[in-house]
Amino acid sequence: MKTIVKIKVVVSTVLLLMCINEVLAQVRISGSVANELSGEMLPGASVKVVGATIGVSTDEKGHFSLQVPNLQVSLSVSYMGYLPREIKLNNRSALKILLTPDASQLEEIVVVGYGTVKKSDITGSVTALKRADFNEGPIASADQLFFGKAPGVQVVQNSGEPGGGFSVNIRGVGSINAGNSPLYVVDGLPLDNSTVVSGGGENFTNSRAPRNPLNTINPADIESIEILKDASATAIYGSRGANGVVMITTKKGKAGRLSITYDAYGGIQQVANNIKLLNAGEYQQVMNDIIDAGGGSENDRVATLTNDGTDWLGSVFRKNAPTHNHNLSFSGGNENTQFNTSFNYYAQDGLIINSAFKRYSARLNLEHRVKENFKLGVNINTSYTKDDFVPNGFDLNERAGVIYAAINYDPTLPVWADNGRYFLSPNMNIDNPLAIANGKDAFSNSYRTFGTAYAEYNFLNGFKAKINVGGDIVSQRTDTYVDRSTIDGLAAGGIGSIEQGKNSNYLGEATLSYNRSFAEHQINAVVGMTGQKFIDDNFFASARGFASDATGTNNLNLGDPLTRQNTSNKAINSLLSYLARINYSYKDKYLFTTAFRADGSSRFGENNRFGYFPSFALGWKIKEEDFMKSINSISSLKLRASWGRTGNQEIGNYQSLSTLSSGWTAVLDGVQVIGIAPSRIPNPNLKWESSEQVNIGIDFGLFKDRISGTIDWYKKDTKDMLLNLPVPRSSGFSTMMTNVGSVQNSGLELGITSNNLIGAFQWTTTAMFTTLRNKVKSLGGIPNIITGSAGSTSQVAIIQEGEPLNSFYGYQIVGIWQENDDFSSTVDNVQAGDFKYLDVNGDKTVNAADRVIIGKSFPDFTYSLTNNFQYKGFGLYIFIEGVQGVSMLNNNLVDTYFPPNLRRNRLAEPLLNRWTPQNPSNVYPSFVTPNTQGQKGVNNYTVEDASYIRLNTVRISYNLPIKSGPIAGATVYVSGQNLYTITDYTGFDPALNPNGGANFRMDWNAYPAPRTYLFGATLNF
Repeated sequence: MKTIVKIKVVVSTVLLLMCINEVLAQVRISGSVANELSGEMLPGASVKVVGATIGVSTDEKGHFSLQVPNLQVSLSVSYMGYLPREIKLNNRSALKILLTPDASQLEEIVVVGYGTVKKSDITGSVTALKRADFNEGPIASADQLFFGKAPGVQVVQNSGEPGGGFSVNIRGVGSINAGNSPLYVVDGLPLDNSTVVSGGGENFTNSRAPRNPLNTINPADIESIEILKDASATAIYGSRGANGVVMITTKKGKAGRLSITYDAYGGIQQVANNIKLLNAGEYQQVMNDIIDAGGGSENDRVATLTNDGTDWLGSVFRKNAPTHNHNLSFSGGNENTQFNTSFNYYAQDGLIINSAFKRYSARLNLEHRVKENFKLGVNINTSYTKDDFVPNGFDLNERAGVIYAAINYDPTLPVWADNGRYFLSPNMNIDNPLAIANGKDAFSNSYRTFGTAYAEYNFLNGFKAKINVGGDIVSQRTDTYVDRSTIDGLAAGGIGSIEQGKNSNYLGEATLSYNRSFAEHQINAVVGMTGQKFIDDNFFASARGFASDATGTNNLNLGDPLTRQNTSNKAINSLLSYLARINYSYKDKYLFTTAFRADGSSRFGENNRFGYFPSFALGWKIKEEDFMKSINSISSLKLRASWGRTGNQEIGNYQSLSTLSSGWTAVLDGVQVIGIAPSRIPNPNLKWESSEQVNIGIDFGLFKDRISGTIDWYKKDTKDMLLNLPVPRSSGFSTMMTNVGSVQNSGLELGITSNNLIGAFQWTTTAMFTTLRNKVKSLGGIPNIITGSAGSTSQVAIIQEGEPLNSFYGYQIVGIWQENDDFSSTVDNVQAGDFKYLDVNGDKTVNAADRVIIGKSFPDFTYSLTNNFQYKGFGLYIFIEGVQGVSMLNNNLVDTYFPPNLRRNRLAEPLLNRWTPQNPSNVYPSFVTPNTQGQKGVNNYTVEDASYIRLNTVRISYNLPIKSGPIAGATVYVSGQNLYTITDYTGFDPALNPNGGANFRMDWNAYPAPRTYLFGATLNF
């Protein structure tokens, strides 16, 4: 027995020593796997030791790390769509492995509505972006990822505040009253991105630009974005496809070892372009000189300065506002179950004090194959966001926001008065800027959970049935409190407001698809049925007259009972839809696609519950023809043509019904009774706006796809526009929502990618160019619609047949009246130094009849240029973008030329170079009598050219040469965003539109976009 034990001990010891020796003998190697032609990194490539079970998959950046027995073994490297390679190490521990695309297998798969399709088989206009195509830098929301990256897609930032909104328009704008934003579909779930809580609270100036609902999605979770642009691609979404569709696919797990990625960055933000106002000394000199010239009374005179004054903009701006982001993700699984989960924390302090945004989010994508032909999956995203707001928007005087007050406030005044309160100007009814920033407090807490669960079953030969259910629930509460440090709060004894809302929608859909090849024929088809229900509810409460500011909004019952008020509302709408699509290919070179959707919406009249949306498209792979195969310089060439009809049902709820609201108050038997009255005339024939679109496109590749690109021309006609038309007053109403009128958008889109250099030094360039022409075709008999306002500026734009939507409509300034001019040519009250307006009709007076179109909100063209350089682990990313031929009303210039009173501060240049007898300027007026000709605020001075070219982002990165240890790969980087802008625009930023939409650009009190500098690192384990 003892002998047997001794033998076992000896054998065990030998085996243990062999294992230890094996472990000690192992060597860690690392490297990357990339496309030989383009240099693109290949995530998920398989790297195995030949003759052993040792292997690993490359991470999401194409890097791998592996322990091998020695440096003489061979590696087997493979990736779907590429020719496999076997490489001998030959004493190398760091490798860069290049795989050659297998032309017979490599085919990019593109996500489209209710399915996928090979990129080469696409017949519609679709821009497909993978992670390598996304924007770099401090990205807070999904729409920033494709800013400037997709031709025909215009992304406009509405506000530079943390979490500020963006407007996205695909191929122009076709609606006056309905929505113009695209439909967003995340992992098969169409989202409702409407604002949950829109109000800013009592006596709190709210922004016209709503918060960005896509902030709830962590951009690092997104794997790909497909933008469906023409009607052939979007008709499958029927009544929601008129404005295009943005398909977002989040990261999925891959079979293989557990992969862990941690990415973090931190940085600072600064005001990129501060506007120049009069400082205290200039202000005193200018104001007193204007008074001496007869432009004010002695009561307006600025006293001798006893201090350096106050830079009010500087006092409300942070010098170096911090921002940081942390993202941790786990991915892995086996052949049957794969998962990908992530956790994110993002924080951004605003450029203005007391403004900030934070996001905490988590996501899980899980898929399990029960049997070979049956799988289940779930995609869930949950987030909590916290916003801190400051008042800022389109209001003035006592209701003004921080930026307005800081621009207009007297720079000779101190911050604090002798009584310990904020100093108030006796010459204007504006609150102290710092009192507004510190004393008007608002914060919002938002919770959002959305996701889908699905089951797929493959049966017979080529059939697949899929059930997909999903939901999206957003709950938000905004608290606002105006304390006694402000004018409003002191007068009211504190003002507290709470607004709480919840938006929820639920999806259920069933589809049956068929994919089969027959000799030279291939069919990919899908039919289905889908239903979605939307429920929105909202509650608002407020009170005034609190005993103390200490409790804020925590107990509104402490306010004066006579001031308490509350309101609530709830709205429900639903969609029921039937869909079908067929993709047919003959000889893999003649392509045909047809799609159809029938949509039923509760939003429309009982006589038009359902709408029908067909589309057709043809494709011809010209390169596959015999007469083209010998032309080696052309690697691919495809011609596309399509027509389709889509709809737009984003008009709000109950527009077709006669709704009731509170009416006049009456006293019955000594009791006050609130009446109820109809608030809308019914229209049972109301239906959605419809858009018909024609698209012709070419996809091409040259020199083995070293150069590739697309060219598209389109024309989109939006008909049956939803307008409030006048009705006889005898009906008891003034207008009724009706389907009339049409708008046309047309343009040319070009996108080119060039792999300029490949090999050790890689250089790739991507260029985008888009033209756009927007034109109103019909207004249903109405001659024009004059609209738009900003503070005291009204009648800003005109909607008129033959012109772009919301064209700026105002006066033409042709110079300044000089002392020796012939004043008999006008009967208007003018004098030397006043603006000289163009008398268009020659009647010797300038009035509303002399207004003309002086600008438009739609650019002639937009463009971008992206360059990527890679060399020995170093990377350089440069992104330049620009807009040409677009105008914007600068309402801060209106305030400069037409101030409510003399003592408002203003932009410096016009005042410092104003007309005087000694300086007879023909550009700037005297400012002595600015309003004697009336307030002609919309003119060719205040409507400025907002064209620009911008060095948007520069990023320098380095992949650290990790050879051993738990870290498989590491990248460090520095980046700068919004670095340099060339423009003639005199506001904060020509790229901003605080009016809240790309189709009507008005700049007033804009929250400036920051210039950001970051340092970050990505670690892969």
